[in-house]
Amino acid sequence: MEVPGKQKPKKTFSVSRGSAEDFLLFCIPCDRDGARVPAKGYCSTCKEHLCDTCYKHHKKQTPSRHHILLDQDSMPTTPSVPIVKDEFDSCDDHEDEKLKFYCKVHDIVVCSVCVTLNHRLCNVEYIPKLSKHILDSGELNEIMAEIKALEDSYKSHIKRVKDEMNAISQNHDGVIKAIHHFRKEINTRLEEMEKYVVKEADNILLKQQTKLNDLSTGVHEITDKLTVKRNQLDNLIERKCLDKLFVEMKETKKRVEEMRMKQKQYSRVDVFQTVSFVKNSDIVDMLERHNQLGKLVTKKASMGENVPVMKPTSTPSEDKTLNLEVFEDIDLNSSSGESKCNITGIEVIKPDKIVICDRSNNTNVKFYDTVQKKIVSEIKLDNSPFDVAAITDDKFVVTVPNEGSIHFMSLRNQHIVSERKVNINERCYGIAYSQDKLVVSCNYDPGKVLVLDLQGKILQSFCGDNSLFCLPQYVTVNTAGTSIYVSDCGSTVNAVKQLDWQGNVLNTYQPAQGAPTRGICILDHGTFLVCLDQDSDDNLQRVSDSCKQCKITIIGKLGKWYPEAVAYCKKSRRLYVSYSETGRLRSKHRIKIFKVDWC
Repeated sequence: MEVPGKQKPKKTFSVSRGSAEDFLLFCIPCDRDGARVPAKGYCSTCKEHLCDTCYKHHKKQTPSRHHILLDQDSMPTTPSVPIVKDEFDSCDDHEDEKLKFYCKVHDIVVCSVCVTLNHRLCNVEYIPKLSKHILDSGELNEIMAEIKALEDSYKSHIKRVKDEMNAISQNHDGVIKAIHHFRKEINTRLEEMEKYVVKEADNILLKQQTKLNDLSTGVHEITDKLTVKRNQLDNLIERKCLDKLFVEMKETKKRVEEMRMKQKQYSRVDVFQTVSFVKNSDIVDMLERHNQLGKLVTKKASMGENVPVMKPTSTPSEDKTLNLEVFEDIDLNSSSGESKCNITGIEVIKPDKIVICDRSNNTNVKFYDTVQKKIVSEIKLDNSPFDVAAITDDKFVVTVPNEGSIHFMSLRNQHIVSERKVNINERCYGIAYSQDKLVVSCNYDPGKVLVLDLQGKILQSFCGDNSLFCLPQYVTVNTAGTSIYVSDCGSTVNAVKQLDWQGNVLNTYQPAQGAPTRGICILDHGTFLVCLDQDSDDNLQRVSDSCKQCKITIIGKLGKWYPEAVAYCKKSRRLYVSYSETGRLRSKHRIKIFKVDWC
């Protein structure tokens, strides 16, 4: 019985169906209807806790009007449970027996048969005797708390699953957007390339039409003159003006001879030339080698880890910073009695293999393996080579200035083989390959740039009015194949000039303080690199497609060096630069290798 004026200390016991319903005691009548309401009183007669509403109704209803009620301050602090008659569960092993006993040794509930057969020596107790104090036991509290913790844990799992489902959906959407964005970039680039080729075709058409119009005008003028002369002679014949006819005949004979010579000149004019479209072999090979735009890379994410959302790749731009980290230094001077190397040309054939032009007295072309760190093969020429350009993974061309020739070479079983030589009768230096054409710089009498086919036939020659170039050396062509870049250096000019394929100067880059420009190569993100023949911290300049200087950072010790030739491998992200340590007029016998990164 409750002692008036004395309250029992409240226990930290909680019965809850959810985090929003955490309270100590609840109303039993309301609980029968499926609602969990906090208790505000207690009926000692019914042995039930009551909520505020049930407590008030309990006083008014006739059957319960005389029940003994305790308010919130006096009511029991342990939960009340509905008085129901316990029903024991049946034993799994003995269906006719009920689980009425508890084995403390094995911590298991058993039936009487189980006790007799398996637990005679154990400490077994009758469950109704033990259960009297179950509501006050710490074990029940622990189990209830553990259930609550597990419920919370599983609720967090449910939330995490929902979050990850959203993340997976967002990731998928991001991947699709990235694919579509890349496709748009390809379409944009193809449209630019198509516009360039169409413009070139339009220019050819315009030139042919202009020549034909001029020819047509000239022919019509002569035809009109012939008609006039014939009419004049017919008129004199008809009027029998023989003296005047004689004079006119002699003058006409002289004019006819001149017109005949003109007619021969016109007949030799070869205006019409068939134009055909030759597909870019690199693009054709790429389409044949690949059957999808790219690949999907998956990363195993642990449970609860945020799933990264794929974002569309950004369009390459000149505002990115180029980071060059010094990776390795190669000394190509041989111990076999050769002269010191003078490396004026470098080309990456494969990610770990480069071709080198040695312009020293060695007069050879070397094939160097950057993994084995040795010269795998070399071929000696009659005269010194200057520059090299790759046509395919195993074919390349080399310029030999003193011969005025271009050597076509290939790699067979890791050995350099000379296939043929084309004479162009010009002191040729820098060379580049693009769209089945060779672009060659010739820096004497006067400086010019030639465009040739792969048979060595000169298609175009750019020299302007003898002042377009001073001493053009190195050349390259941008990735889109729309512009030619020429490194021009001399006593009056040190610059890189951007040309179109008609020889028009589009832009010019002039380094500060007139530093001599040397090797150039195309990089990623629509930019190119130019070497400045000087010992300074900025003797490697990164320039945009429109000839504007861009950001570049070099990491690592450089020492004293004068760069010359340069080549870039996009697959391995390695940059190769030949240089001299002792001055710009010395032989370039070393090569610096840089790791390339963008940010």
